[in-house]
Amino acid sequence: MKSRKQITLLTLVVSYLFVAARSGDVMTELSIQAGKLRQDVLLNLKEEKWFFFNATASMRQMARRLPESSRVATVHALGKVVRAYVESPMFKQEWLQDVRTYYPYDESYTEEGLTKQKQASEIEKAAQKTQIAALDQAFAQMDPAMLQLGVRAQLSQEEQELASLSGSERTSKGQQIAALKKMLNLPPAEFKKQYLASIKEQAQSNINQSNAPATLDKEQLIYQRKQKAEFDAHADFRPLLKKRLQDFIALTETVDFEARLIPMGYKQEFANPLYQRKPAEWKFLYRLGKEPVAEARLFAQQWLADLH
Repeated sequence: MKSRKQITLLTLVVSYLFVAARSGDVMTELSIQAGKLRQDVLLNLKEEKWFFFNATASMRQMARRLPESSRVATVHALGKVVRAYVESPMFKQEWLQDVRTYYPYDESYTEEGLTKQKQASEIEKAAQKTQIAALDQAFAQMDPAMLQLGVRAQLSQEEQELASLSGSERTSKGQQIAALKKMLNLPPAEFKKQYLASIKEQAQSNINQSNAPATLDKEQLIYQRKQKAEFDAHADFRPLLKKRLQDFIALTETVDFEARLIPMGYKQEFANPLYQRKPAEWKFLYRLGKEPVAEARLFAQQWLADLH
């Protein structure tokens, strides 16, 4: 398992200096690994204290091979790539998607969701009322005797459907068929009148049922509103970005690039025991050197100023 090292956002930028050492064209090199860069930036920003980054011996060796004259320019170019991504619509979308995984919520319980449901219900209700009103016009053109004949022909199909039903559905369907048979014994004109009334009554009943206010689970409503509030509270990443930049600037100001190293077995250790106890990211910046870290700090300061 990779070791976990405390690291800040701009430390990630200078860490990619190792990657840039493979090629003289930083932008081309990073575009090839754009997915990895996006993943690392997102992880680095959201993790409060820790970030997965493993600076292997080969990486440190490649960093040492990179000419010192090009390190400052490399850090600046990498910083521009990271900032461009963080300020892009893509990052905002990926950030919100990530936040949603931590604070999932059902949109139907939000104020917006409930409003949309109410609006949809009103639209459906108006459409159903229009259909009922159209029945009068449609039936006005029908001959009573022909209508009665057509309904009688459909009765056998209704009875076949009844045989396939059970429980309350069978009871309700049976009542409808019994009422229909009773109407069919009436004179054509009276049949047409009662048949139209029964259709309109059933349609109105359906409207009333579909538009009955839904019973909301109060506990679920409270929970979903809480989840939405948490999501909203974390939706804006800029306060966190400011903190990361501030932390990085503060960290760079504590690094003693003049610190002396002494041989200690197969490796070198800081002569000052206090430095030996410094966290991994402090030592990481020390290894990168004063000039590239100073450039990263300047870049962070400008970014932070722009955020204000």
